Amino acid sequence: MKDLIIKNLNEIEPILYDRGADNIFSVKEVVAGENIDKCSASFIEVPPGKYAFGYHYHDQSEEIFYIVKGKGLLRCHDGERDVKEGDMLCFPTGEKGAHVLKNTSDTENLIFVDFGTKTSKTDIVTLPDANKVMLIGEHMKFTILDLPKED
Repeated sequence: MKDLIIKNLNEIEPILYDRGADNIFSVKEVVAGENIDKCSASFIEVPPGKYAFGYHYHDQSEEIFYIVKGKGLLRCHDGERDVKEGDMLCFPTGEKGAHVLKNTSDTENLIFVDFGTKTSKTDIVTLPDANKVMLIGEHMKFTILDLPKED
């Protein structure tokens, strides 16, 4: 970080993402963008029955989720696992770190903190279900490309 950052979660305006189907969530960015050198932190809120982001893994960046409230179903490289308030989820780089988190509650929002690392290299984010890759770099927010289809 370039400077001390103090933010009140209640004063951060959420960014709503509605990517269709059940991929609906909001993000409150605490530490992001040009303000960071090595890490990021955001609060993610997922409505009942919905999921955040989509199944993916990073080539360069590691992520840690801390479940603040609610319960969910984590899909990862070796299957599915139930998660709940108080759980820490640590995702390495590469295919072993593939993940998506769905809210399994019928009534309660799932809230978690997403801690990430920032790299000086371009991060390649692979989205296997969508057959796409996303490039995130210092000079670009992100670029999404289709993967070549296998014969």
